[in-house]
Amino acid sequence: MRFSKGFFNGIQVRFKRNKLGELLVQRGKITPEQLRNALCVQKETEQNLGSVLQDLYGVSKTSIRTSLFEQTAYRTMAASVTVLIGLSAFGMGSTVKANPYNTKSQFQQTAMVHKASYNPRVNQIRPMKSHPRLFGSREVASSDISAFTKWTGILGRLDKVSFQEDRASMFQGLALEDKVEAVNDYVNKVTYIEDKNNFGKSDYWATPSEFFARGGDCEDFAIAKYALLKQLGVPESRMRLAIVQDKIKNIPHAVLIVYTDKGAKLLDNQIKEAQPVTRVSRYKPIYSINADGWWRHLS
Repeated sequence: MRFSKGFFNGIQVRFKRNKLGELLVQRGKITPEQLRNALCVQKETEQNLGSVLQDLYGVSKTSIRTSLFEQTAYRTMAASVTVLIGLSAFGMGSTVKANPYNTKSQFQQTAMVHKASYNPRVNQIRPMKSHPRLFGSREVASSDISAFTKWTGILGRLDKVSFQEDRASMFQGLALEDKVEAVNDYVNKVTYIEDKNNFGKSDYWATPSEFFARGGDCEDFAIAKYALLKQLGVPESRMRLAIVQDKIKNIPHAVLIVYTDKGAKLLDNQIKEAQPVTRVSRYKPIYSINADGWWRHLS
């Protein structure tokens, strides 16, 4: 088949260039020199590269895990393309040419493979019946969220949001705690932009589609994480958008709280990785809200 050799060679090259260490370099987690040093230590100690990078340079487990997901995606994509090329050659002969109007992106091919291996039992996350106090506050609950018009407006538009498959497919089969870390890491890569510079308004709550296209501010980061985790099967009872007072900057701020089986996690665009709420002291909660109700937080 005339087109397959060059096409497959391109896939091979892309796979070879996206090994774990090189992916971490591309992401800016380590420098090329640090990678060379780590590979030398790995050769001497016979440890896996991820453990070496953690010990030498403090590379987080989340960064390593995310890069491994990406590496797996490239491997899966290469395998699926090989199969597709082989089937085309077998079924249509060596004179078949690629149809430019019937091709899929690399991410779309990967998404198809991940859908096929999806395990629904992993995604059966139980709703939350009771919640620990946020930041040690006393909570006063209400089921009436009608006064929060920006939030209810966003909830109404979330049902119309359709994430591209490449944003969700790689995280579908993960356990809840891993989904939280992967989504937080993914969303935090989007550019932070103040509403007045982005939308010409002092306070605009963007949909995830707007956010991924244009960037956004703190509540837009939290809303996008809420929406993506909801699409990944996380019950809304396990999530809350929380408006807090940042005691360091002395300004209001928005974060997402996710209640995992290992405790409440804080997903914050100001903090690189998802953190247990109990480890964060810079915030004082004002109120938190989800689709079921809202909670006023008192000292």
